Amino acid sequence: MNYFIITGTSRGLGQAIAEQLISPEHYLFCISREKNNELLGKGKNIEYFELDLNNVEHIEELMTTIISSIDTSSVKGIYLVNNAAVIAPVAFVDSCDVKDITTNITVNLLAPITLTSCFIRLTNEIDVNKRILNISSSSAKHLHPGMSLYSATKAGLDVFTQCVGLEQNTSVAPVKIVSIWPGMIDTTLQEEARSQSKASFPLAEIFSMVKERGMLTTPEETATQIIDYLFKEDIENGEIIDIYDYSKINGLQP
Repeated sequence: MNYFIITGTSRGLGQAIAEQLISPEHYLFCISREKNNELLGKGKNIEYFELDLNNVEHIEELMTTIISSIDTSSVKGIYLVNNAAVIAPVAFVDSCDVKDITTNITVNLLAPITLTSCFIRLTNEIDVNKRILNISSSSAKHLHPGMSLYSATKAGLDVFTQCVGLEQNTSVAPVKIVSIWPGMIDTTLQEEARSQSKASFPLAEIFSMVKERGMLTTPEETATQIIDYLFKEDIENGEIIDIYDYSKINGLQP
């Protein structure tokens, strides 16, 4: 049995990843703020945990519960997919309030760091295939006004991934860890970005054009690519992987 811990499964990419992993040989632990009953109805080997990752102090207890429930006598692999993220506030940083700043950094960076730390520590004695896949963003490299917080957290997540990869290269029972840039997907994060005023987010018009011209990939298409990397043999520990075809949007102007 392969075990998968996936965050942000209430909708979008997280739901698509979970749906495509449903199998008699797979057991899924799904984590999101709200339970996804549609997802629960699609498979038997699914356990759901409702947790707002902004409450990072509860993560260790949850991960202990999850890992302790794994049948180590039959486990083949254990996988963590850190998918949950928030894009708000999409605005110039001087107009962001402290609560929104804290939530963005907690959910996008502190939560996946904590989940990763717990995963590695709690599975240290389980010598099977273990992988962590962090859903990052090309926003870590391609910088735009109004996205300073989102870009900073994704850049931080990438550096964290690279550092942990170096650490795990010296482990007796190493965990493989990578970050993936999935590109522009038709999700609520994209919807939220293009709904902003041009004054607070100058790129909003471009996001709208990408949607109108059919340049967004679907969560299902992206999930298929991500799962391929979840099982890929020849990945470098700490690798940053970009799977989006940017030729779709190069030179796009409002």
